[in-house]
Amino acid sequence: MASQNLSREKYNFQISNYESQIEKKEEKIILSNNWFNAFIMKISLFFFIKFSLKWINFKNFFYLKKVKKLQRNTLRMSGDVWYKNIAPGLLNWTILLVMFVITIFPFYWMLITSFKSYDEVDPTKTTTLWELLWPKSWSLETYKNMFNFIGSVSSDSISFQRFFLNSFFIAILSTLTQLIASIIGGFAIYNWRTKINPLFMMIMFSIMMVPGEAMLLGRYILMVQLNWTNTLMALIIPFIGNVFTIYLMSNAFYSLNSDLKRAAKIDGLSSFQYFLKIALPAISATIITAFIISFIESWNSVLWPVTIMRDNSEWKTIPIMLWKMMQTSGLEPELQIGFNPINLKMAASFIAILPMLVVFVVFNKFIINGLSKRGSSSSKG
Repeated sequence: MASQNLSREKYNFQISNYESQIEKKEEKIILSNNWFNAFIMKISLFFFIKFSLKWINFKNFFYLKKVKKLQRNTLRMSGDVWYKNIAPGLLNWTILLVMFVITIFPFYWMLITSFKSYDEVDPTKTTTLWELLWPKSWSLETYKNMFNFIGSVSSDSISFQRFFLNSFFIAILSTLTQLIASIIGGFAIYNWRTKINPLFMMIMFSIMMVPGEAMLLGRYILMVQLNWTNTLMALIIPFIGNVFTIYLMSNAFYSLNSDLKRAAKIDGLSSFQYFLKIALPAISATIITAFIISFIESWNSVLWPVTIMRDNSEWKTIPIMLWKMMQTSGLEPELQIGFNPINLKMAASFIAILPMLVVFVVFNKFIINGLSKRGSSSSKG
């Protein structure tokens, strides 16, 4: 019993020390005058939170194991036995498994097909179900030929690397301009409140309900009149004002404690100084979330670029490349590729979505936290 009490005190001390260190790091971030140092400290805090608690739990593994055992014994004594949870647990896991298979199967099929040889994807040959789900032999020949094949599909022989650079540059530029406009617009809605604010919010929500395809023709006519078709401006300017990110920013500003704004005014800060020094750092998590969502949306955009860009454009992106590849069929004599090079298409598709998969896996917590963060009614300024 004495050893258990000692372990409990040791564990509680480590947890309290862990929480106090988080508070100190957060205080340093708030008091920092240099935005770059604050950004570096936020990254440090993120990794500290992510790994420190796991390390504490690892060091106290045997103590936590005993605690869980005591909890199970307590539940058993109260009548909550394990076999009563079999049916609900089995149902939940069955539903989750079905959803997982439905979600992951397209990615699995894409990856498996990209490693198949040209004979295995020949549509004139009959294949068994197992051959569809698993290649006879794993081959990297598809990935080697893909780069040459993309050059032959592209009318102006743009390389695969250029498609990637175009997509990355356009996504970064479009996201940054959209984010700047959304932050300014969101703060304006939060700070300068008028009687028409509710009406303005209703209009914003109404625009959010309109599908983007419905505005496609209007955007196209405007780009033609401005003579911006087939240019970089056509891929950036129409998406600067995004209603969703403006609403996300305004909601983040509204979640700030009202005492922050009052204290800033008492200290003599102007609205711009309050925005730059206090409000902006306080919603950094939402800004990161909006940046990631906007970047992924811009990277995956296909309908608008295909509509506004011609074959001779030097600003063609990855989605345009995939669009052209999906329409490709016939025989490529130089590469000796058959009727429908589905393995090449899947290889290109997998490489195209790989950066976004990495972004989502790394930053999924930021996305979820930024979208689910809400301020209570007592904290709204």
